[in-house]
Amino acid sequence: MKTTFFQFFAILTLASLLMQGCHKEPQSAEPISQSDETVYTLKAAQLVADINKFKQKLTTMHKNPTLKSGEVMGTEEACWNIETLFNVTYGFPDLNYSKTITDTALVYLPVDASGNALLEDVVTLYEEILGIITNFYLATNFDEKGFLFMQLKTGEMINGQLEILVRSVTGEQRSTPTEPQEWNPFEDNEEWWYGELYGKCDHDPLYFGTDAAKKIEFYLNTKRPLPPSPPTGFRYIYVDHEDILKYGHEYIDNEGNYLIFFIEREDGNFSHDEKCLNNEELNFHYHGQRKVIYNIIPEEMNKPNNWKFVNCELTGELTSITLQDISYCIRHKNKLTYAYRYLVPVSEIPLPVEL
Repeated sequence: MKTTFFQFFAILTLASLLMQGCHKEPQSAEPISQSDETVYTLKAAQLVADINKFKQKLTTMHKNPTLKSGEVMGTEEACWNIETLFNVTYGFPDLNYSKTITDTALVYLPVDASGNALLEDVVTLYEEILGIITNFYLATNFDEKGFLFMQLKTGEMINGQLEILVRSVTGEQRSTPTEPQEWNPFEDNEEWWYGELYGKCDHDPLYFGTDAAKKIEFYLNTKRPLPPSPPTGFRYIYVDHEDILKYGHEYIDNEGNYLIFFIEREDGNFSHDEKCLNNEELNFHYHGQRKVIYNIIPEEMNKPNNWKFVNCELTGELTSITLQDISYCIRHKNKLTYAYRYLVPVSEIPLPVEL
């Protein structure tokens, strides 16, 4: 009888702890002022509360693995909770990285007819993702490395399970000197093939595996502005990671030059000179990309000051396109990742730990 009573009491206690965390899906895209980047705002405090509610639920479930709470969670909220807690726990986005590797995997979350998931299944998914990304991280062959961030993107519903794409980004750490803002990374007589990982313009096999797109990507990630050191007892967190895709033709300067590398031909016959970028062209597109990343995109999307560039992936490719008519182009396709940065107390969100 006593055993039955205590089991019943434990279930009620667990349900009470878990239901305290029920809340609407967190939204963190509210505009903030410039000063809010360096102070602990009400918005940041709400984010801290959301993160810690979910963290408490994980802790409670771990301590009581056989108990069933009956709590359900919307799939968008579940993905937000998993992604955000994971990134603030293991992510080091503010280190200096010269190279990044992206790994992906598919996972599945059981959902009911209303599109909700049981809390127990959400917790199980978190642990599965932790194992997957840890294996990705350990397999990355960098001497000095750091985990930047992960993203979850929902896909199709298959036999009562939601397909979720996991994207994990690991970087090679690198300390670099501070150059002037107008510093040109590409030296005289330096030439790189536009893409296809064909290396330099003479196609020396020694340089296969990289190209002009990857070299520009390297410098954009290496020279990403890092935030000032947070006040004592505080840290930064990044939430709501967002990918912006650009295809090269979107932006031109006052003289009609594409800021991102892009050349179009109706017949697809591109000359050697068009595919080979010299140092002047490489430096032009490096600075053009920076203008797109730090000025044009945040302004045209009307983003607040705490929406920050985190990482980029550039791919040099030859492909067919349809703008006005069907034609062909060589271009640097961009995947630009941004996130919202907030200052939070370390007492509430501890410093991240290595995977």
